[in-house]
Amino acid sequence: MVKGICALYGNETDLMESHIFPKFVIKHTKKTGSKFLRKLVEPNKREQDGIKHHLLSFKAEQDFAVREKWFAENIFEPYLQGYTELDYNENLYYFSVSFLWRILLSEFKTTANLKNQWYFKLLQEVEEEWKLYLRIGTIPRKFHNVNLFLTDRIESHTTDLKGVDFYFTRALDGTIVTGPNQEHLILYGKFNRFIFWSVIKSPKYLDELYDVEIHPKGGNIEIPQPLEYEPIINFMTNRIKKISEFALPNETQQDRIAQEIMKDPESFWKSDVGQSLYNDRFNLEK
Repeated sequence: MVKGICALYGNETDLMESHIFPKFVIKHTKKTGSKFLRKLVEPNKREQDGIKHHLLSFKAEQDFAVREKWFAENIFEPYLQGYTELDYNENLYYFSVSFLWRILLSEFKTTANLKNQWYFKLLQEVEEEWKLYLRIGTIPRKFHNVNLFLTDRIESHTTDLKGVDFYFTRALDGTIVTGPNQEHLILYGKFNRFIFWSVIKSPKYLDELYDVEIHPKGGNIEIPQPLEYEPIINFMTNRIKKISEFALPNETQQDRIAQEIMKDPESFWKSDVGQSLYNDRFNLEK
């Protein structure tokens, strides 16, 4: 345990090692793929757990765990089982905000020179308003927009991008998205087939997000969802391209990956990660 100030409640206490990506997500990702995780930007580093920081008290962790359990049982598992219509209540909005809030705190901790960026003070306002909501339920008024887009196995695409299926069905990712002319600011996080984002600043966008926006009091998700918001579409396209340009694991790590696959190649290629890699390599690459 580490003594410190709980990021949610502000009290001095023992801080837990808080998962940025929910623990059930890490468990699912490992169960349906490799027993090790590799960061997109550090392919030579094998990890058995996701990103963690000393952030939250035990009480805060328990508050988040209630909503994570609800999400896993009511959205995550039903969607992966093939449901195409999902009803939700206020727990989806809470879970989504808590996930993006943790992404934001992680960015505060790890992004160099963030304080020098034009949007830093704006993100501080976001963090404070979301924290108030997570603590006492006061629905955000200024930074209320939260969206969820559900993806599936990629059947085709019209780009020259590589690794499209893997990114949309397997990757864990979270970052701050900005435009070149300061016209928009988005907080973004995804895991597996679930993509979340909050539009912090943007020109008019309400109609473009009609089918993906999460309502604080509840609603319904109908799948497939149209997605017409260009800043997020452009970001994901550029993100996939950038990831494809990262260095591959070194020879030693590639040997370890091959050894892991060869322990049971049939099971690997039948797994979700195996199907994704096969789809990218043999069906989608041009």
